[in-house]
Amino acid sequence: MFSPYFWSLLLLPAIVHAAVPSQVESRQAKPNITQCLTTAKVPLYPSNSTNFTQAINPFNQRLRFTPVAVAVPTTVAQVQAAVSCGVGLNITISPKSGGHSYASHAQGGENGHLMVDLKYFNSVVYDNVTKVATVGPGSRLGNVAQALWNQGKAAISHGTCPGVGVGGHVLGGGYGYISHTHGLALDNLISANVVLANGKSVTASKSQNSDLFWALRGAGPSYGIVTSFKFQTFPAPNNNTVFSYGFNFNYTQLRNAHAVIQDYAATSMPLVMNMRLMINSYSTSLLGVYYGTQAAFKEEIAPLLARLGKPSSTSIRSRTWIDGLSDYAYGSLTTPLNYDAHETFFAKSLMTVNVNDDALDAFWVYYNTTARKNNRAWYLLIDLHGGPTSAITAVPDSDTSYAHRNALLKYEFYDRVYSGSYPSNGFDFLNGWVAAITETMEDTQYSPFGMYYNYADTSLSSSEAHSHYWLGHYAKLKTVKRSYDPTSVFSNPQAVLRGD
Repeated sequence: MFSPYFWSLLLLPAIVHAAVPSQVESRQAKPNITQCLTTAKVPLYPSNSTNFTQAINPFNQRLRFTPVAVAVPTTVAQVQAAVSCGVGLNITISPKSGGHSYASHAQGGENGHLMVDLKYFNSVVYDNVTKVATVGPGSRLGNVAQALWNQGKAAISHGTCPGVGVGGHVLGGGYGYISHTHGLALDNLISANVVLANGKSVTASKSQNSDLFWALRGAGPSYGIVTSFKFQTFPAPNNNTVFSYGFNFNYTQLRNAHAVIQDYAATSMPLVMNMRLMINSYSTSLLGVYYGTQAAFKEEIAPLLARLGKPSSTSIRSRTWIDGLSDYAYGSLTTPLNYDAHETFFAKSLMTVNVNDDALDAFWVYYNTTARKNNRAWYLLIDLHGGPTSAITAVPDSDTSYAHRNALLKYEFYDRVYSGSYPSNGFDFLNGWVAAITETMEDTQYSPFGMYYNYADTSLSSSEAHSHYWLGHYAKLKTVKRSYDPTSVFSNPQAVLRGD
């Protein structure tokens, strides 16, 4: 299939292996990897091209890294050839689906990787008989939602941001406004085709390479390059009640609201209710979607509102599935091939099972003394993630490598600046806020606390990331890594490491 010259390139001595290669190493490696990809007929972006500059431009502008090359394959064979080139030249490989990684893992999370950009793996094909959708990893969530709707009034569970690529979103979890009802995006996955470090393309499912399938669903980027997904869809809901309540809470009322929604998730939250608390320095909102009629929603939400207090504003609307997604997309669901969105920020996450009274007190005292005085554009999202009625919790913990099935609440802490650089002393703000819970409860049964891989936190060391992202699943993940990627071809500063 490839010329003898191509195979001779794969036997060249290792050139790049350091975590952050020097400029000299990068200059040496680039001609070799470029020559290898060119000989193997793998499309790539020249390093001096506009396309290259755009491909490596990260969503998070705080974290800029330069790959040694950007391959842009259009076929599985080209992905295999790109992997073979990277392996032969001892270059770490990073797949990019949408490029929305908070830690710029698509660019490698460090300099010197081979980026494999999957933007052209963006097809969405729905089978009206099996109700199975075959989706490319480079597809964007908004485009997938519209394609499934247009082809069969079908849906899968996924997040709200239309420009996010399917690949990373699914492999890390894939939480959204229907996850309480239909699980995470990875819970809808029935198989994946994966190019491994040895260049082979295999299928991972519950019946084929089941250990790999387990690992992909929660830690996927550490194991290979997924070239297609198969999802079991469900009928897009006909009744979509989109709601928003505003509250004028002081910090003691916020502390009460936190306790109330934690108890609600743990007890009486209906399966078809999906919601989050959104907080910033000037407002508090309860947002979500109820998959039923407005009349049923008002009856179901009334006991919760009675405990929270009277809202200052109310919005309740009946929407179609697609219109409901558009409401929370804050823009068009249609995303162009060269989607180009950027922010400058630092983010953290937390997954909690039961926050005790002392930790609740510490958390909201921190809000009152520190967070509300911070004038950057920060926000906090608290999602009602689990509990006895949640479809996420219904999946056995052992079924996937996603390690947070028992978490009641999922938190995203997001601190951004609209212009200029993120301040060098800014990280203490969110680290301190998370510590208000974790340090108060560090000697309890809930420590170490879980964190969500899709909100990658660059303040975590490699070992901290492993502990918080994957909890007790990490030991097995290392074993699977050793089986499928023993030389860590696919890696980033927080990826799963090979077990000894």
